[in-house]
Amino acid sequence: MKRLSLLILGGLLCWNIAEAQRRVVDVMDDTPVSSATIFDAQGNVAGFTTSEGDFSNIPDSEYPITIRCIGYENIILEHPVDTVLQMIPAIYELDEAVISASRDVMKQTFYVREYFTISSETDTITHFLEHMCDRYVPASKKVKFKKNDLRYRNTRSYKYYQVDNRDSIAVSNKPDTKSLLDLVTTEEVDASESFKGQMGVNRYYEKKGKSGILLSRKQNERTFTEYKDGLASKKDHTINLPWLLRMLGVSMEAHQAYMTHVYKANDASVYQPKDLIQAGVVVELLGKGKLLRQMVNSDVPVKINFSIEYYVVSREYISKEQAKEEYKAKNLKVPFEIPATVPQLSEATRKIIKRAEQK
Repeated sequence: MKRLSLLILGGLLCWNIAEAQRRVVDVMDDTPVSSATIFDAQGNVAGFTTSEGDFSNIPDSEYPITIRCIGYENIILEHPVDTVLQMIPAIYELDEAVISASRDVMKQTFYVREYFTISSETDTITHFLEHMCDRYVPASKKVKFKKNDLRYRNTRSYKYYQVDNRDSIAVSNKPDTKSLLDLVTTEEVDASESFKGQMGVNRYYEKKGKSGILLSRKQNERTFTEYKDGLASKKDHTINLPWLLRMLGVSMEAHQAYMTHVYKANDASVYQPKDLIQAGVVVELLGKGKLLRQMVNSDVPVKINFSIEYYVVSREYISKEQAKEEYKAKNLKVPFEIPATVPQLSEATRKIIKRAEQK
């Protein structure tokens, strides 16, 4: 009996070690890579890494998986492994902003990708969108222009349904008026105190919350990256969304919510919107409402994952008058411009797009 107990204990210890090693880190300094999005073999958003860089609960049948994160090159994992995965920081070159006679407002143009997956044990709906959009940011405190939300100039939308043992594709090019999560912030970030006393090229800082790393910052010779965990201060890393949603049959719990910003590094460690290169938002929800469960024929709560990536295409200083005129323009449409530094889509997502375009 004693020998059996030891064998069981040893097995549990080995299992825990293996689980702890299934994590993603930065190859430069071994710091955790949080909010990385994991795509399964069908192109669905299967999950995210935690603030500690860990991930789990990806069934063997969903491999190969693609792991992608703002600021890093993609990882493609053909088979499950219990090991530490190292992500390589991407290299970025942000062109100097074009300056007009007036510097009242900075116009940023973004290329945006949105991924949305709602899934039960048997059915899945995946929505992939691409946008071109502009944002107008005051260049000084003297300018009263406050319209900093995104204005969408072009949209491509693809929906992939795997329901009732059948799959189908839907495509739409209708312009979006408002993203589900317009969360590209404009505040100045002063990280000088965070790295005070640290020497060398690579610097790291973290602040812990009740149930995770609330804030982490890392800087190398090229980029400064800030990660925020929106649920790290919440008990059990969970929050119930507003009661009104429950009345509408779409009640949900949030289990993960991360925001990432990548800036061009500087010696002062003070960053403004003009220094932004990329941004990202990931959210994991558990849908309990009847309406949500009906979408995928489920009698139990369903999993809902969002991943949104923002890539700065260009920056230009324009007058306040021009910014207001453009902001109000409803039919201003621009062609898609995808920066060379944007990582490739997963093979599964490319197949969805190809099927849609052949319809």
